[in-house]
Amino acid sequence: MELRLARFSWHLKRKPDLDRIEEVCETYHDLIEARKAGGTSFVSFVLSRHASIRQMVVFLRALPRIDVTVRASGAGSEIANHLSVRHGGRYVNRRAVGVLSLPDQPDEYLRGRKRQAVRTNLHRAEELGLAFRELSDPATKRAELASILSARREEFWDVAELVRGVDRASSRVFVAEDRTGAIQALATVVVDVQWAHMYLCVSLPGDAAFAALYLLNVGVVQQLAAERVRHLFVRSALHLSPGQRYLQARLGFELMNLRMTRRFFRGR
Repeated sequence: MELRLARFSWHLKRKPDLDRIEEVCETYHDLIEARKAGGTSFVSFVLSRHASIRQMVVFLRALPRIDVTVRASGAGSEIANHLSVRHGGRYVNRRAVGVLSLPDQPDEYLRGRKRQAVRTNLHRAEELGLAFRELSDPATKRAELASILSARREEFWDVAELVRGVDRASSRVFVAEDRTGAIQALATVVVDVQWAHMYLCVSLPGDAAFAALYLLNVGVVQQLAAERVRHLFVRSALHLSPGQRYLQARLGFELMNLRMTRRFFRGR
């Protein structure tokens, strides 16, 4: 399994394969719209795009699989609920999900040639005076999230649910802020034992956006690694924008299909 994932990770990050992911996502969204239209429009779409639809199905089925094991309550229950959402009888949050295996030591994440782009963007964040921290006040978390989402509203179909999510006891909010304390990027994460779900990662528009997102993601990864969390996953690539998919690939997230196990951790 480890060998297969390593090979897939190397294969994924070549440009042609990133292009292939974009083609798959485009076909997926076109198919969704055709289904909504229904009737002859849907039939015509399937007949005209049967080759790309078949390639999409083959691509999604060939992705590595990994088991997700969480507690039966609290944050674990929230993760399980997210992965149990169905539309049309199919799980919608388990396919083509970006998963990052976290290192044993926080500093290990930035080592090696594969993290050169990450280190470069972290240096840019330092030049801009950006800093990483975790927010603790619920009112502040909700207000900041609503403010940032208002600038990126077109990228998310479930804005209201995302804002409500920060009120849940298990939701943790991390930010990248500038020298004045103004928040430039924000991430919301649910953490349970060995698994964490970053269900939102968004920045304000502007020149500092990309650097802020890199700083934010690295901060989250290192914080969770220090807490002995083993895996971090984000939204399905099928539900992300092209820019978000590109960022996740650069950060080392690997596309996988998730599967919930019937076992649960006990204790902590």
